[in-house]
Amino acid sequence: MGFGALAHIPEMNVSHALLRELIDCYDEYHGCLKTLNGKIYITPAKVAVALGISHGGNRFPKKVDYRKLNEEDKAIFDSLKCVTLVTLTKSVLNMSVEGEENRKKFHRTFFVFVQKCFLLRTTVSMASAIHKPPIFCVDNIRQWDWKISCAQLLKERNRK
Repeated sequence: MGFGALAHIPEMNVSHALLRELIDCYDEYHGCLKTLNGKIYITPAKVAVALGISHGGNRFPKKVDYRKLNEEDKAIFDSLKCVTLVTLTKSVLNMSVEGEENRKKFHRTFFVFVQKCFLLRTTVSMASAIHKPPIFCVDNIRQWDWKISCAQLLKERNRK
């Protein structure tokens, strides 16, 4: 799987060598980093400490009431109905980011992709209702505190 779509996301202040090393050492099955001194199990609290995150309130709605959405939002919600990880991957990699509307569509799709792949992985291959609430919060996506948002999603995932 290629990650060319990541070019559209703001740059992080972390060296690429460090990120590659972390990815190479990460054991997805056990959820830990394998180091020379043993395994480090990844928990939301450890992610928060490592990134210097202060735990704040939840940034996203827990649930979207479909009946209360306007027609435009229903169309957005339905566009991600029955979407699989393969479809999300192809969409993210092939999507245009020219123009404000395409950029918002990319942000919505990419956010569901990140949740489905990394943060809220499930055994179900389709994006479910737990992946969709943040798609309505993409107007100010570059102003989000991504560290806090990711830590909160990890925390929610571990509670279930």
